[in-house]
Amino acid sequence: MSIKAQSSVTPADRYVAMRLRAPLPDDAPAVLALLVARDIADLGTPDHTLEDLLDDWREAEFSLTADALVVELDDTRIAGYGAVRRTGTLAVVAPELEGRGIGARVLQWAEQREREHGRARHRQWIPAKNLRAQAMLRAAGYLPQRSCWRMVRPLGHFAQATAIPVGFALRPLDVDHDAPGLHALDAASFAGNPGYEPESLAAFCDEHLDAHDLDPELSCVAQEGDTIAGFLLARRRQDEAVGYIDLLAVRPDRRRRGLGTSLLETAFARFAAAGLREGGLDVDSDNPRALRLYERAGMRPRFQLDTYERPSLAATSRRPGLPRPGGSNGATVESSRSRTAAARSPGDGLADPSTPGSRRCRRW
Repeated sequence: MSIKAQSSVTPADRYVAMRLRAPLPDDAPAVLALLVARDIADLGTPDHTLEDLLDDWREAEFSLTADALVVELDDTRIAGYGAVRRTGTLAVVAPELEGRGIGARVLQWAEQREREHGRARHRQWIPAKNLRAQAMLRAAGYLPQRSCWRMVRPLGHFAQATAIPVGFALRPLDVDHDAPGLHALDAASFAGNPGYEPESLAAFCDEHLDAHDLDPELSCVAQEGDTIAGFLLARRRQDEAVGYIDLLAVRPDRRRRGLGTSLLETAFARFAAAGLREGGLDVDSDNPRALRLYERAGMRPRFQLDTYERPSLAATSRRPGLPRPGGSNGATVESSRSRTAAARSPGDGLADPSTPGSRRCRRW
């Protein structure tokens, strides 16, 4: 079934015939091409891989047939994609097809799916440079809540890591044995952050410990007696020669003792020894302590993502401006959408980067 979506573009391009359906596994390469095109337009560099996408689709709490959508044009091109996840919704529209009502259709579908999940808020991350998406979200009642920065540092001349603080010992990651302890420490470490979303042990393992590029040799656990005091999970992006820090957590009662710095520098030293050229991670603006740690370690922001939200039923109240770092199942749907769940109005440029639900904008 096709539908006609009206937008404000020139009369010749005014209508676009489209079909909305659930993605099939064989659609993965085409969806990836769309995500990468959006990354390049908004971030200046690709930030998705096929393996990332397949990891997302395989998660136990995600249904490909009910929680994802593709927008297909008459010529079979995939022009839009949406995925409703536990932490919000990812939505993207092909850069060359913005302004044709595709984003509005995805938004309508996504908001409906989020209501079916019982979500209290619609939320979406968008790149700070995507002005069209910002305008659309604000017109739909969304307001900025926080920012997330991709922080990076080159590793070519990285000095040796500082010594582990007295009383702690570093040991290798044991994925199967450590899973419950890491899950509990993750919750204890981040539960106070405004953007934190609780997750089950199974979801934590899906997202972090079962990731295709998790590298136990680059990761580490800080032990204090029989207790896990902190940990760092690292991913090896071999094709990019990048070490990516997926999670870095320290027990709240063990902070301010240099353990976070030691874990971070140990990771950088291991990345450099493995021949990787760069270290990276994401950090939210509502975690200023971590942001200061990363800046002291020589990391600098590469790009910024902003989180927009509105209540799903009640009116949205305005929050302060954003700080800066140092800143249905194959059916045709006929209305709107949101990766951190955001409702859109006519206009496109929707994009998500990180989604927890992807490796971006995780918690640090």
